[in-house]
Amino acid sequence: MDDKIIITAAITGSVHIPTMSDYLPITPDEIVEDAVRAWEAGAAIAHIHVRNPKTGMPVSDPDLFMEVHSKIKSRCNLVLLPTTGGGMNQTTEEKLIPIKKLEPEMCSFDPAPFNFGIFQIAGRFKTYKHEWEKEYLELCKNVTFRPTFNDDIIYAKTFLEIDTKPEFEIYELGHVSYVKWLMEENLVKLPVHLQFVFGPMVGWMKPSVKHLVLIHDEAKEVLGEDNFTWSVAAGGRFQIPITTTAIAMGAQNVRVGLEDSIYAGRGIMAKASADQVTMIKNVAKEMSLVPATSDEARAILGLKGLDKVNF
Repeated sequence: MDDKIIITAAITGSVHIPTMSDYLPITPDEIVEDAVRAWEAGAAIAHIHVRNPKTGMPVSDPDLFMEVHSKIKSRCNLVLLPTTGGGMNQTTEEKLIPIKKLEPEMCSFDPAPFNFGIFQIAGRFKTYKHEWEKEYLELCKNVTFRPTFNDDIIYAKTFLEIDTKPEFEIYELGHVSYVKWLMEENLVKLPVHLQFVFGPMVGWMKPSVKHLVLIHDEAKEVLGEDNFTWSVAAGGRFQIPITTTAIAMGAQNVRVGLEDSIYAGRGIMAKASADQVTMIKNVAKEMSLVPATSDEARAILGLKGLDKVNF
């Protein structure tokens, strides 16, 4: 499958607030519709967060996760990759409740502490659609996503037990060593799957070709070139340039979607994640690559199959 590229669509996330875009999926049905449209456009994987249907606030309600996953599965065969990011103040046990319930093929795994510096966005708006939005943006000044080593062990053991492949979210160079440690402890299956995450937010790697090449080289040196597959996600206006660079470097997987950017070109609001899927699909086409189907993605990543999930 050397001519295939896996496209992931991150549907709604927890960075953007409803004030930023009228097209941000909020309700379960809106999230489902956006995911299915992304699949129709060429996405093989959908990364799933959920929100309070009335206010649009990011939440981790297991019932909402179940509703969204079940409805998507009834309409297409997307690989569904729910978040374990959860709320900023949630415990490890709380974050794992939806995963244990769903037993998905994949899920995200933040193995190392990182900051979620979206507070600068608050200064861009004089008014908000919902009362919670400004406080939510500024909350991250006092909250760090800080999984401990023991948290990592709990996560990794859980994923092994339910045969869910983790996607390691790598926010900086040192995070690669956390994955190496879990490999040494036999707490992950090989090859592991990494996602290098870049964003304009405070505390994240600056989106640049230099940093992408640097962290990819670090992963090859620390983990061994044959021991990992990799994906790239980049926020805001960097989404298409950085994922395009990753494709040129031989990435197996790239991520786009409304979680990472609400635009589909300069000054053009994306009306759906499918808009960005189409953009990166067209880029890949110019490099003689075609989007992998969901079943091809399963084969490339070694997933257990849609018939073995619990939704």
